[in-house]
Amino acid sequence: MARKTKEEAEKTRQALLASAFKVFNEKGYAKTTLQDIAEDAGVTRGAVYWHFKNKTDLFEKLFDYAFMPVRDLLFSKFEEDLEPKDMLISLMQVWILHAGTEENFRAAFGIMFNKTEWSEELMPFKMKFREYEYKFLKRTETIIEQGQKDGVFREELKPSVAAAQYFSILLGLAQYSQFFPEEVNIHEESESLIEMFMHSCLKDK
Repeated sequence: MARKTKEEAEKTRQALLASAFKVFNEKGYAKTTLQDIAEDAGVTRGAVYWHFKNKTDLFEKLFDYAFMPVRDLLFSKFEEDLEPKDMLISLMQVWILHAGTEENFRAAFGIMFNKTEWSEELMPFKMKFREYEYKFLKRTETIIEQGQKDGVFREELKPSVAAAQYFSILLGLAQYSQFFPEEVNIHEESESLIEMFMHSCLKDK
């Protein structure tokens, strides 16, 4: 009985997350209420509070659910023994795989950038996201610096600027696929963009 109750609770939690994706995407964060999400999931508002403290907590858990697997894959990729050029290509491949195929990732990304007004209550979440962004940028800088030491990347390249450009490409691809999902082949676009980026970084042969 206890296991069944635990399984049912997890089923309800998953239903609430699925409904949150749907309702936040339809109405935006500011106009969505917990009652909206509860009704869409077919549960009571009390069931929402059983799993989440409030709307902000649900919002944060939603992004943990959608983004953390990608974050973990990216940061584990940093630990692999790859040449700088291959590392940057591999990181983009991981990102594109999720941006192009994972519906939860795509939905969460669209909600964050297109359906959310960053009010004061969301600042802790925004700062948490910025912390991950900062760590990713610093790790990317390190890769570029190593490429310069290895004589692969241009000496005049500024690692912090190149890392920001690289990160902007990743965000831009995901954003572009949100606006034009039918017209954009994110895999083909990524190949062209990474080739352009590498051309700007690599030393002339």
